[in-house]
Amino acid sequence: MREEKLSFFDGFLVACICLIVSFGALASLPRAQDGLVPVAIVFPPWVAGSEAVALSFAAGHQVLRSGRLSSVVVVAPAALASEVPPLPKGAWFSLALAGLAGCLDAAGGTEASR
Repeated sequence: MREEKLSFFDGFLVACICLIVSFGALASLPRAQDGLVPVAIVFPPWVAGSEAVALSFAAGHQVLRSGRLSSVVVVAPAALASEVPPLPKGAWFSLALAGLAGCLDAAGGTEASR
């Protein structure tokens, strides 16, 4: 049996394809357009849960609960579309919970699932 190794170009090509696919998947996730739906704010994985909650409060969000990971914070929708607080300092992005089927929600975190 002969072992074949990837050349530098082949490895670079595979890495580029993986990045493009990852960015495509991220771009297809539901975004909160008007701020009138609950939102999951995603922080880097090295941010502690308590720090993520504190940063969300500091930005003016009403925190409902933590997400499936401690670096994900679920916040309440804004009362008015004009009152949507900015993304907290250090957060990567925010996603609308609608359409994610609980992927970012903590297990058993909603009343409807109990």
